[in-house]
Amino acid sequence: MPKQRDRILSYGGSITIVTLIGVWVLLLFIGFALVIWPGLGTAIQTSQGTTPTDFGTALYYTGFSLTTLGTGDLVPQTDGHRFLMVLQSLLGFSIFTLALSYVLAVYGALTSRNTFALKLHYRSAGSADSAELLRRLATGNDLNMLNQNLADIAQSLINILELNNSYPLLLYFRYRQPYYALARVIYLVMDTATLIKSTLNQDYYSSIIHSSNVAEVWHGGLHLLSELNHQILRKEKLSPQELNESFWQEHYYRALEQLQSEGIKTINDPKTGADIYISLRHRWATDLARLTAYTGYQPNQIYK
Repeated sequence: MPKQRDRILSYGGSITIVTLIGVWVLLLFIGFALVIWPGLGTAIQTSQGTTPTDFGTALYYTGFSLTTLGTGDLVPQTDGHRFLMVLQSLLGFSIFTLALSYVLAVYGALTSRNTFALKLHYRSAGSADSAELLRRLATGNDLNMLNQNLADIAQSLINILELNNSYPLLLYFRYRQPYYALARVIYLVMDTATLIKSTLNQDYYSSIIHSSNVAEVWHGGLHLLSELNHQILRKEKLSPQELNESFWQEHYYRALEQLQSEGIKTINDPKTGADIYISLRHRWATDLARLTAYTGYQPNQIYK
């Protein structure tokens, strides 16, 4: 269903979280009902009349115990079943509280991720162009401003890494707008770090290239890609363009021109810089291509 693909995939995360919580509750209901069932008519009796002994009645008893409704028409007669009813009420209250807390936490984490994605989107002038992003970060050859901007990006990236470790479900929230794509966020961050290491003047920007902020961005991005790819179980067919060194080289020289047009001090030997860029990009390009394919985006939605 190619015409409906984006719309259908946009429900993936929400459907997954509802299904997950539904399975939790369903298994809890069935498990307790199986425990209660043999006691119907003996350890558990109705307040009036004959006690039904079917599985539906066991589910009914379990339901009002777990939801703490306490209707009272089925009454436990033994100490063990009285304690079990109290336990069910405690677990029922806990599971609903935990489920609500989990949903709020997941959507809070998703908001943090989307906020970072929008910041990168606007900083790159909505172009998914890492060279444009770096040009804006390094404008005026201001080392302090560049370092501060990189610190902000590094902090947001590490935050996303930790949120993904805590809530792996975040991978399955996929938006129609490509600027929210996690693959695009990682591309902008990783390619910007790669361009910093390969395009900027090695003498003037030495303190930036070897700074802790660039190290956090680079290693944090690699770590995040590694964690995400552990969640991808199937093999993906990768686009040749994404792993094409000629395309990478063209992108590198175009980025170099953009930086030079802004008056930013660049590397003295562009050919060496291109070799460095290609070597570094090989370290993350394949994992990013797998993530792009798995989340259902086209390469031109992720890459400039």
